[in-house]
Amino acid sequence: PHICDSSVDLADVGKPDFQLPQARAEGKVMSRKRRTIWIILLAILLLFVIELLFRPSAFRSSLGSLLFNKERFESAAKLFQKDADDPQAAHNLGKSRYKKGDYLQAMDDFERVLKEGGDIADAFYDKGNAAFQNKDYQEAIKNYEEALIRNPKDEDARANLELALDMLANNPPPPPQPDEDKRDDEDARNLLEALDNLEAR
Repeated sequence: PHICDSSVDLADVGKPDFQLPQARAEGKVMSRKRRTIWIILLAILLLFVIELLFRPSAFRSSLGSLLFNKERFESAAKLFQKDADDPQAAHNLGKSRYKKGDYLQAMDDFERVLKEGGDIADAFYDKGNAAFQNKDYQEAIKNYEEALIRNPKDEDARANLELALDMLANNPPPPPQPDEDKRDDEDARNLLEALDNLEAR
């Protein structure tokens, strides 16, 4: 006769009813590792939130740099614009605008860096690049020279200075037009002289 025991689950057949001490220890080690990882992740998240709350400009700068590196220059410029009083943020704003092709605005941003005492050599160099792209070779030369005075070992500034000098030699600026006010003053003087000459006759 065959006896059927319904208390035995077929899924449990062949499994030991107890855990070996080594298996129990490995489970505790894995549990400790998971707990440690979660604690580290929560600490990082907490630091991130603290940074966001107490130093929003540092957060914007970090995020703007990330966007700049991803070539999202418009978004980066918007973030840097919020802290444009800071020389580093103004410099980053200028670089973002330069990359967007807004060379005149970039030159203004680099000028702000120069006035506020940021990284002077780099600001002159970057302002020179913006002037060069705007085809203002005289301004570019002036800024590259200033960059080299502050950092004589800057080979990029030296190479760009030579290129700007070549471009200026091959593309001289148009002769300056007399100012309208100057011309009006000369016309007025000529008219007065002519009237004086008529009265003297």
